[in-house]
Amino acid sequence: MTEVQKKVKQIPNLIENGKTQPILDYKECLFEKVYVETPVDTDGDGKLDLIAVYIRRPKETLNGYQVPAIYVADPYIMTCNEDWYVPYDVDKNIEVFSEQQIKKAQIVYHEDVKKVTNPEQKRGTKGFAKTSFTEEIPLDCITDWYSYFNSRGYASVFCGGLGTRGSEGLTISGSKEELLAFKAVIDWLNGSCRAFTNKTDNIEIKADWCTGNVAMSGKSYLGTLCIGVATTGVKGLKTIIPEAAISNWYAYDRYYGLNVPPLGWQGDDITLLSKYCCSRALDEADYATVKERYEKILESMESGQDRASGNYNRFWDERNYLNKVNQIKASVFIVHGLNDWNVKMNQCIPFWNAITAKNIPRRMMLHQGAHIYIHDLEGAGFNDLLHEWIDYWLYGIENGTEETESQVWVQSNLNQEKWHQSVDWGQNEIQILSFPIQGNDKKTWVDDLSLTAFDRTENNEKAWRDEITLGEEAQRYSLKYLWEPHDELRICGTVNVSFEAAIDKPTAIFSVMLVDYGEEKRLLETQEVAHKDGIIWGKNTPVADELRFTEEKEPSLYRIITRGWMNAQNRTCIWKKETIEEGKFYSYSFDTVPMDYTVKQGHKLGLILYGIDPEATERPLLSTTITVDEKTIQVKIPCTKIKIEK
Repeated sequence: MTEVQKKVKQIPNLIENGKTQPILDYKECLFEKVYVETPVDTDGDGKLDLIAVYIRRPKETLNGYQVPAIYVADPYIMTCNEDWYVPYDVDKNIEVFSEQQIKKAQIVYHEDVKKVTNPEQKRGTKGFAKTSFTEEIPLDCITDWYSYFNSRGYASVFCGGLGTRGSEGLTISGSKEELLAFKAVIDWLNGSCRAFTNKTDNIEIKADWCTGNVAMSGKSYLGTLCIGVATTGVKGLKTIIPEAAISNWYAYDRYYGLNVPPLGWQGDDITLLSKYCCSRALDEADYATVKERYEKILESMESGQDRASGNYNRFWDERNYLNKVNQIKASVFIVHGLNDWNVKMNQCIPFWNAITAKNIPRRMMLHQGAHIYIHDLEGAGFNDLLHEWIDYWLYGIENGTEETESQVWVQSNLNQEKWHQSVDWGQNEIQILSFPIQGNDKKTWVDDLSLTAFDRTENNEKAWRDEITLGEEAQRYSLKYLWEPHDELRICGTVNVSFEAAIDKPTAIFSVMLVDYGEEKRLLETQEVAHKDGIIWGKNTPVADELRFTEEKEPSLYRIITRGWMNAQNRTCIWKKETIEEGKFYSYSFDTVPMDYTVKQGHKLGLILYGIDPEATERPLLSTTITVDEKTIQVKIPCTKIKIEK
């Protein structure tokens, strides 16, 4: 028995054969609701904000047995303000700025917890309660997968956070206040923070049923909060499982000085997300008491996000969790989709590199899906790997997790049954190849969306993609280069593109895409049922289908591997604009979104340079003439030769 196990009263027979066993009845779990006291007062009522927390725990905890908790911070949990989600207009010219004299020191966020907390606003305690049971209610964006762990001796803890319906405070996405509020739930589970049975009676309740060991898990915004809370260094958070998570909010909504939202969400931005998640507004009487204050907060966020310039600034620096990786005390299990263009790969890879540099215990799984969970993915072995991981970090079971040589699993795009395993990603046996550019001329194209197949009224992105990759008409508004590698190549890393260019306007949009050309039935990110009701999480738990990725029914001619974008006025850094003399050649260099993709032998690799990307960037109404010096084009591609078993 490990030290972790010795400290708690453990459910009998729960741990057998080196792992927790599914011996508990999910249907007999207890459901509880408490209100955790946060250290912030975002709604300005003079009292520390209380946030509602929902708990599902084994009934055995009534008998004094203690269990660890898997905690989900979920701002969508109480439904959202659908009517408030109105995207920004992207059919507009990007703004031109005069030379900006902004120094790096001016954009650094200086954290001062005292400015956002006030311990003097704590409530008094009028008594204590042992339990706070309530009828279980449906919670948005919470999967049945958590029942897997409920049946194996884990509690589930769910919280919507500040500004969600039933809680106090106001939603301020990505902020220090948001992280401190969600951190308070872990503090309560550890006995270092207070919670109450309701918002008015001041009857305190403790989490005596919890061992104090906590994991955080979740996808998208939920996974983002795993990373954010971990950077507070909170005691008791042993591991996080961020799936499709944001580590740097600027890189989620911006790209080299451009407004580049998640693909499929044109016009999105972080202030819209805050408004969308502030479900407290669904209770009109309650929201009326904080409406004026929240409108001022949203105005401040609008100013901070600065859509006009797209520059990095203090607002974004506060929301860049990569800056605080050195404060993380928890281990990390990253899960991300290689075809996720909502939360792109430029979120998980910089985070992976940062925690690797700090030697934080880690694992990573990169799958062929988009913005999905993979608990039900056929052949991934994810549940077994994660079960082993969580058992080790929360129950202290010596199961060999730390001795496992492979720390990275990458699903092949050529064969979904194959997973590349390695100690690290994008490091071992990597060679940097240069894309051979056949040309020594100065080539010109006209960046004008009206010249393309894209129709602003129909948003026909596929027609645009087909034309720019395959159509002869694309020569008018882009440059394309082809190269056929001799061998099968696995692109594994971040492609860098640099060139010299001149424009006839004071600014422009530069875009690039790398394309796989070759007639092939390719794997899609969509899924199909592999085994109906093929997954049983545990005793009396919901049943799930086992899924697999679908394959194209007919061969396709291309696949876009990765893309990148840049505001021409941000040619040297992301936090300031530089003037451009029309017709003068300047050097430009930017990275594409990191990718792991195997180019099949016999296929060609395509490089396309263009301007406006109607799926990703703003869509200017004017025409811009762009001239690129072909002799200066350099494309550095990190690759490793691989052999796929047939």
